[in-house]
This record gives sequence, structure tokens and C-alpha cells, in this order.
Amino acid sequence: MTSIVVRLMSLGIVLFLASCASPPVNQPKEFSSALRTAPNSGVAGDIRKLVARHPGKSGFALIDNNRAAFTDRIALADYAQKTLDVQYYIWSADTIGKILADHVIQAADRGVRVRCLVDDMYLKSRDEGAAVLAAHPNIEVRVFNPHRFRSLRTLNFALDFTRLNHRMHNKTMIMDNACAIIGGRNMADEYFGLNDDFNMRDLDIVAVGPIVPKVSNVFDEFWNSEAAVPAENLLKNQEVIDNFRQQVAILRKSLTADRYPFPLTMDVGQIKSRWNEVERAFVWADGEVFHNSYESLKHPGHGESINRSLTRELLAAKHEVRFEAAYYVTRRRGIELGRKMVDNGVKIRVLTNSLATNDVGAAQAGYARTRKTLLRGGVELYELRPDAAALRAQVAPHAKQARTAIHTKALVIDGRKSFVGSYNLDPRSANINSEVGLMVNSEEFARRVAAYLDQGVRPENSYRVSLDEHGHPRWQTIINGQPRTLSHDPETTTFQRLTNRLIGYLPITSQL
Repeated sequence: MTSIVVRLMSLGIVLFLASCASPPVNQPKEFSSALRTAPNSGVAGDIRKLVARHPGKSGFALIDNNRAAFTDRIALADYAQKTLDVQYYIWSADTIGKILADHVIQAADRGVRVRCLVDDMYLKSRDEGAAVLAAHPNIEVRVFNPHRFRSLRTLNFALDFTRLNHRMHNKTMIMDNACAIIGGRNMADEYFGLNDDFNMRDLDIVAVGPIVPKVSNVFDEFWNSEAAVPAENLLKNQEVIDNFRQQVAILRKSLTADRYPFPLTMDVGQIKSRWNEVERAFVWADGEVFHNSYESLKHPGHGESINRSLTRELLAAKHEVRFEAAYYVTRRRGIELGRKMVDNGVKIRVLTNSLATNDVGAAQAGYARTRKTLLRGGVELYELRPDAAALRAQVAPHAKQARTAIHTKALVIDGRKSFVGSYNLDPRSANINSEVGLMVNSEEFARRVAAYLDQGVRPENSYRVSLDEHGHPRWQTIINGQPRTLSHDPETTTFQRLTNRLIGYLPITSQL
């Protein structure tokens, strides 16, 4: 009995402390901002000369394959002379995460000021990795909206739900305030085709010109916000850089070409060759940074909203909108917007995950609940195949049998404007998380994004979803050269479908 009483008292004390504890904000930290002027030398200097030949315009190049996505991030770290700003929702302690961290440390070794801003949602088992970076004298690491109690995260989340429910979903990497990568990929194996179980189809943009300082302003806004807490205030900061470098050295020795198809190190010539390729691919145009401001996270409905910006652009559509999004969860307002657009003669086509490919079951259930309504409203729906050929062609040999999934967040409006970023078509991106992306005003760039989106809806990559004469969904594709029509979610079990339906009844749409 005494033991039980003690345990209950201990639990009561924990609950009291957790509920009374103020969020870990307003911790002492230094204000800092992006480099005011990019260097005149090196790659940044070359970029300044290139941009000068296109007054008032920014350069945009699409990153639509895994190798380029990896190479370009390595290049930003290796080319940085003064500053490197890195902002990600997920930074895993896997192959990609460690190798990119190694290059970030190498940049810091050269004297580059590195600022790393990482969301805390998936940092639990990666605190040591954050401590590694934070231990370097030229690297600052800040954790966005962190759990106060590192070992009681679930309880902390339950008791501080309103604050901790808002996550930083941005994905940006900025070199010398001269060149930036913005898009959907996080720093983890599955976003670069190296995961044994599942790999993501994704899209990024390399940008130069006047758009880059605007991206940096968004980074600075979150970096200097009260919710960005210095890692050393939360983590046991041990001198572990040497140990980390040993880990990377062991990792590099263990990797072979059949498991890792990208070069681990690139000489100046290889990186320059890739940069020349990017330079030739630039489309020079006007662009805008769409983002959810930090203010919008603190006070929903206030501050800059990516949802309002995109809604404005969609309402201006005249002919066609093509979407590709990992999650497509619509509420009444979104359904009404789509119906209004269709009634005005706008064709809407959406490619999203199927039940077999979606990595968030609740999001899939929220989408499935409105699927019939969307189809009856005139939306053209496609769902990704788990064996999508376009993605399997980009993964490492050992991952050829891994499940595929969509992580892209992109759209094209009337073949003249295109958006790529971190924003999903769901309530969480619209109202809860922070997001960032680029809207590019260029027919040429829109053609390139549209070509990527068109690839996704080909029969070898997706199922076309429609309603039969009785109003039931049907999935159409081509398997082994033959047309196939399926009457239930493809490549799923009865249990999966039943679970999906039951989740769909839960009143959680606003959190999806």
C-alpha cells in the first residue's frame, strides 16, 4: 500500500510540475540575421555576376531526382564561404543525415558561420546528433518549440498540447544568402531513395537572385523567435565531434556502390560540373515566398498565411490546376472552393497517396472520407501505386522492392504559375504548422513542374480513381501491359481498409 501511495504521489508531482512549467521560451540567446551582402568571390561571387545579367529577376531550377537533391545540398555546404543556414522538420541520424552533418561540420571547420534550426517533433532519439553540431564553436543549433521534459515527451505533449501542436514544417538550406534550396525533402534516407522499407517521391527548387534574401528573412523570423531554443539549454552538450567523425568514417567505409549510388565525396571539378548544369537550367522570372509566419502559429488567423496566398492564386485560375500532394484532406470550405472552380470551368487534377503508400494512416482516412464527394464535384483523382516505376528508377539497388510514397507538395496553375514547397493540402499545413514554398511566375518553369506532375499520373505510377454506375470508387491502371479495374483500395488487406474506415469516423479532421 505504501508503495502505491508513493507512486501516486510521485505521479502527482510530475503532473503538477508539467502542468505548471512554463514553456522553454525566452531563454538567453543572441539575435542574428542573414549575411547582408553575399561574398564577391567563389561561387557566391559567380552567382552575383550571373544575377546581374538578369536585373530584377531570380533564377529557379527544379530538383526532380534524388541524386541531384543530394549533390546540390552537399554543394551548398562545400561552397559556403561565410554563412550556411539550415532549417528542417526532420534531420535523421541515418546515412543521409550523418553525411550531410559531416559536410556541415567541414564548412564550420573552414570558419563558416552555421545556423541549424530543427523542429523538436522527431528529435527525441536524435538529441545526441544535435549536441554534436552544437558543440562546434562555429555552429549554433536551435530547437523549435521543444518539449521541456526530454524523457517525458508524451506526457508533456498531452499537458501542453496547444503549444506543442504547432510544428515547424519548413525545409530550407541557404548558402551565403546567395543560393537556397526550398522544397519538400527532409534530411533522411527515405527522401533520397536509400530506405529499405519506403522511399518518397519529392521535389525541390534551387533559387538564386533577389528571392533568396526573402527566404532568409523567413529563416531569421523563426531563428530569432521565442520558440527557437538554443540546443545547449536542452541537451547534454558533450564534446562528441571527434566521436561523430569516427562514426562517419566507419559509415563511409561500410558503404558500397550497390547500397549507396551517390558519390560520398566530390572534388571541385565534379561539384563545378553540377553547378554548371544547374546554371544552364535556371529559368529567370519573378517569384514570391509564400509562408506561414511565426505570428500565425501563435495567433491563428493573424500574420502571413500560405493558405490565404494559395487560395488567392487558385481563385484566379481560369483553365486548369494540377496538384501533387502527399496528403489531401479537405474540409467543407475546401470542397466548396473546388466545386466553385469546377463550375467556373477550371479542371482540377490531384495526385495523392493511396492507402497502400500513405505513411500517415489518419491523413489517408481523412482523405478517403471525402473521396466520393470530390469525385462527384468534378475533381480528377489519382493515387500513387506502391510500385511506382518513376520512383523505383531513382532508388539505390538494395531499395528496389521498397514501398514508394508521395512527399511532393507542388501545383501548376493555368500553365503559367507553379508552386513548390512544404505545404500539404490539409488542415495542419493550413492552420497549425509553419510552412514555406516558392510561387514562380513563369510559363517555362510551369512546363517543367507540369512535366513532373504528368509523370506521376501515368498508369505505371498511379491509379485513376473514378465512380462506377452505383457511385462506388474504382481504381484503374495497367498491370503487365493489361488494363485493370479494381473495386477496393489496391494492394491492401481487409484489415487495413476496415481500420482506415473506422479512423475516418473520428472527429480529428482539423488535426490532419
